[in-house]
Amino acid sequence: MINIPLMNISVWKYLVAFLFIMIVTNVSLAQDLVYPSTQLTDMPRNPGRSLDLGTSQLGFWAGYSPDNSMLIGRKTDRPFFDVNVQYAYVVITGNNWALKYIAEVVPVAIIEQPQQGHTMSGHSEDLPGSKQNIYGAGISPFGLQMNLRRGSILQPYINGTAGVIYFTDKVPVEDSSNFNFMLGLGAGVEIWYRENQSLIFGYKYQHISNAGTAPQNPGVDSNLFYIGFTWSWRQ
Repeated sequence: MINIPLMNISVWKYLVAFLFIMIVTNVSLAQDLVYPSTQLTDMPRNPGRSLDLGTSQLGFWAGYSPDNSMLIGRKTDRPFFDVNVQYAYVVITGNNWALKYIAEVVPVAIIEQPQQGHTMSGHSEDLPGSKQNIYGAGISPFGLQMNLRRGSILQPYINGTAGVIYFTDKVPVEDSSNFNFMLGLGAGVEIWYRENQSLIFGYKYQHISNAGTAPQNPGVDSNLFYIGFTWSWRQ
């Protein structure tokens, strides 16, 4: 298998290109900002920005973590990239907020991990200067997101997700497991440039570990910065 070091790929260029395509193919954000005549009282039949009860959303985003923190996980030097598909459904609303159930699918995940050697005791250790890309896919069926300033063009949000991910090799060390659990906490902003379409800019703190199902469970924490697009509808 050809190994392409992740840090040598211009990841940020791909993320910027992704955002540019979303904007160009969905007309102009400027029209909504210059002519904000469409208010909550004057909406099309299937609004999204108001996040009324029963509103559904389908979103796509791409994220990249250039480094690792050590709040829970103990391994560093493992950049992480993923592509995410998210479904959301508004379950509770208030005057200025909306709570959504969210479920996410990760069809593509890449973690750049040092190759492994062994100590005299037989435990694995990172080999300095060595890199390999390990590919994976996962799903997070359990999640909640709260949007603030419901009905506004700019809506801050906070969210949390839980799920599983499977890699083609053991992550984050050789004595761990291909199968891992994922926990994520994040925040961001949703920018509605149409009543049923929005751009999202966010951050997710993501913890990956095997929960003690393998001999070693050091875990790895990622700082994911992501951008994406959502489309909304209501029955």
